Amino acid sequence: MKYTDKSSADVGSFEPILVGPEQLVLTSLQLGSISPGDRLVLRFELGWENPDIANWDSGEMEILLREDGPDGLVVYWNLESCFMKGRTKEQLTFVGTVPQRRYYLTVRSNDTRARITGPYSLQGSVYAP
Repeated sequence: MKYTDKSSADVGSFEPILVGPEQLVLTSLQLGSISPGDRLVLRFELGWENPDIANWDSGEMEILLREDGPDGLVVYWNLESCFMKGRTKEQLTFVGTVPQRRYYLTVRSNDTRARITGPYSLQGSVYAP
């Protein structure tokens, strides 16, 4: 491994964030010193809940990982749903092609049916071939 870096927020370290239809950047991570052919391993975790459990409706949220900008190329997309609480963990692997990359962990919920409670994190590691 060349190196690893992580950006995170623990449960209780922030006020819960209500997620609406506008894309919200939770965190980003810059990876540098990438050589062609290096393996980039990204891991993220996201804890959230349904803000409207009283109406017996499920919570719903889109999770996106974007490359090189908050509106950059979507390299991961998933629609998550839960009744009370949810926690998503994912690992993705890419091959390095340029010396630096920035990744953005973003969320949105068209009907405001999600609230970020934590933890959330984005971790990146660079491995030589």
